[in-house]
Amino acid sequence: MSQIEKETEWLRSEILPQILKSGRLLENYNESKAYTFHVGDIEIDVIGIDEAYMQTFCYRTTINFDYDGKKFQRKMVVKKTHAMAAEDYDALQFENLFSNEIYFYTEILPEIQKLANGEFPASKYFYSELKPLSAVAIFENFAEQGWRLAKERVGLSLEHATIAASSLGKFHGYSYVIKHQDPEKFAKLSAGLRESRYSADEIHPTWALVAKMGVQRAVKAVATYQPQVDKELMQKFQLLLSDYYRYGRHLVAPREPLATLCHGDYLRNNVAYKYNDQEVPQDIMMFDYQTMRVSSPMIDLTLFLSLSLYADVRYPNFEALFDEYCSALHRTYRNGTNQEVPQFLSRSELLKEYVRFMPYSVAIVSYFLLDMVDPLILTGDEKHYSRPEKDVIERSLSAGGEVVDREIAHQIKEMLELSQKCGVSIDDGIDITKITKK
Repeated sequence: MSQIEKETEWLRSEILPQILKSGRLLENYNESKAYTFHVGDIEIDVIGIDEAYMQTFCYRTTINFDYDGKKFQRKMVVKKTHAMAAEDYDALQFENLFSNEIYFYTEILPEIQKLANGEFPASKYFYSELKPLSAVAIFENFAEQGWRLAKERVGLSLEHATIAASSLGKFHGYSYVIKHQDPEKFAKLSAGLRESRYSADEIHPTWALVAKMGVQRAVKAVATYQPQVDKELMQKFQLLLSDYYRYGRHLVAPREPLATLCHGDYLRNNVAYKYNDQEVPQDIMMFDYQTMRVSSPMIDLTLFLSLSLYADVRYPNFEALFDEYCSALHRTYRNGTNQEVPQFLSRSELLKEYVRFMPYSVAIVSYFLLDMVDPLILTGDEKHYSRPEKDVIERSLSAGGEVVDREIAHQIKEMLELSQKCGVSIDDGIDITKITKK
């Protein structure tokens, strides 16, 4: 039996009856009429690396069924883990990742929708399960509501970026409203999230090697394309990232007063847009909440601007994009609390925080941009996290070519300029003894 046939039978015999009983498949479901439910044709379209970078098995499915003498159709997206060894499953932290996504849709989203009067864009949640060494999450195919990914894998336009910055500001604004209006509720929501990237004692060896090579590539790129960058800044950058895992864990940990609910992986791959007839983006919806966390809001903004835009859009428009984000956050906060925005959320303070998170975002760019520019295509039983060391090193230092090198170098130039402008060092607030190996 082929994989598609297995998935079809799994949906037909196991999953759809459970979704039906939950009441999420049909608004008028009545258990007394369950016997009238019959599943017809099921179509499956696997989502490949050409569309998005993923470690999970994802596919779209169109399901036709009968209920109470009427015909229905539902279009869904299924996201599930591959079969893998326990050590790989744990290293990739799939249990925590799926737990966070399930928790967002079932617990956090309803609270945000209350503040947004039900207008916070989100896909409908159908089903999820967490089992030893496997996880599943099923949502409505958001294309049915007119949402779709940007055509560009990276290098989004200013119009895309402006909407993304504004929407992110609203999201963080809602989070701060909950935190400041109902601290007990915020604490409860926060407690339900799991650490999704730094819960293990050590990073997977392949990821550690990619991160190390990314720093080396950044240093070389700066020397080639931005040689005027201050050597002292590069030394601090290298020191901070001498142990990327410890640095990341230390930086993203919740710190008051800025700690709030964050998406954690806000970039082009995890947002969808609605467009007008002229293909101009009009609205945005974030999805894939697996890396949801309580952290600084700048973890989201720095990541989006660094990994979804190229310098030709980000650099000349940074002030306008930052203003767009701050305006949306401040407006949402004032409307939700009827209070003035606290000083720590002022534009000047948030800009300083942005600088503090830039080494983190640049490190992720050095690590991940090459996969967006030049996706790695694996076949058969190959796995991105278990390739030969030689191949990992070669790809990490060269994939994406000059496009990636120039972008990394320019972002470090931007980091230097913003650091100087704000008077904030990139290692501000970081205890080096806690992130460097003894």
